[in-house]
Amino acid sequence: MSGHFILSNISQAELDNALSNYGTWSDLHHREVGWNANSRAVLSRALNNQDIPNRNGLPPHRYLTFQRAGNPDIEKTKRFLQETRDSWADPNRLRRPTGGGLGLRALNATAQSFWAQNKFHDCLVAQFYRLESATATIEIYHLGGKEMT
Repeated sequence: MSGHFILSNISQAELDNALSNYGTWSDLHHREVGWNANSRAVLSRALNNQDIPNRNGLPPHRYLTFQRAGNPDIEKTKRFLQETRDSWADPNRLRRPTGGGLGLRALNATAQSFWAQNKFHDCLVAQFYRLESATATIEIYHLGGKEMT
């Protein structure tokens, strides 16, 4: 599995705010890899737009997902993604690294256009709200500055 976006770190308050707006938090992925010199190096290369062989060497992470299916208040989630002032939606934090091997999920055409214009809130909304995608998934490696375990 992979996300549409990568966020190296999210605070507990930011996560709580996202969850209160119908985001979902996944189980831990890549637990068996663990955090070690190799997995940290793979993540560092990926975040720096360098090629990695594949996702298998990435350290443990979770996914914050916003999706239309099963969402009890789609409009509330849309407003949150459009208006949040939580700093995770900042262009310096929300990323789509371009190196090979990472295999991030493709954005729909509208979201991709907004991403290219550095309109990150609009991109998130388009990825979540448009029926052809209906999901925005963010891959996260640190919670409150601590490595996911």
